[in-house]
Amino acid sequence: MTGILSRFGASSVLMIWGIVLSYYYLSGRVASYLHPAFRIYTAISAGILLLLSLALLLTVPSESGKHGLSRMGVLPFLLLTIPLLAATKLSPSNFGATAVMNRGMVDNIADLPGFSPPQDPALPNADGSVKDGTMMDPSLYLKRNAAGYIAAETVDLLYAAGEPAMREDFENKPVEVTGQFLPALSGNPNGDRFNLTRLFVMCCAADARPVAISVQSQPATDLPKMTWVKVRGMATFPVEGGKHMPVIVAESITETDAPEESFLY
Repeated sequence: MTGILSRFGASSVLMIWGIVLSYYYLSGRVASYLHPAFRIYTAISAGILLLLSLALLLTVPSESGKHGLSRMGVLPFLLLTIPLLAATKLSPSNFGATAVMNRGMVDNIADLPGFSPPQDPALPNADGSVKDGTMMDPSLYLKRNAAGYIAAETVDLLYAAGEPAMREDFENKPVEVTGQFLPALSGNPNGDRFNLTRLFVMCCAADARPVAISVQSQPATDLPKMTWVKVRGMATFPVEGGKHMPVIVAESITETDAPEESFLY
């Protein structure tokens, strides 16, 4: 009887973990934790755990009545399941304002994980001439909405601030950017700016970094922290602190629903 209960306990642990991972994948909550490229492995892991659970449950015990993989006491069972179930129930599926601000705002593209600086232009030929490069047509990556605004992300304007050629594509042009509202605690001498923030992820939520650009509005905007807003206005890149900084001079700021993908990748 003890062997049967032990085998059932070990099988139950694997089953609970498999069910929880399946829930995260099928409910879409996994999008709050993992890069899209890794989400399929959550489903694969869930399937493997469920198969192992079934196999362990159906395993015939050895002559001694015990199976090496099936020894499971009450305390190990509780330690392996209660924290998982509690985290599933209690953990939020998004970052709060405190967590975002504690991670530090990225306002310089060089500080973004995975950033690679643009390549230097080709060296001149022997006669001093420079081979013409073929530049990508901006219309291929600057998509405009029906109202004529360039649909951009915060990270696009951050890149543009550090790259002159890209900056020319955005500067003094109408843009529409969606992000979360946070008060500007610095770089706000006139009190008319706030940070428009998105979280940039390389792998998973553990490495998420807040990417922030400034929005200048008249009158000053005051909303609950982390409110999702859609900003329409003119993209500018004034020199502040010795470097170009992206600042949207807002024409309109409207609350909006969170996008399907809350992270940038």
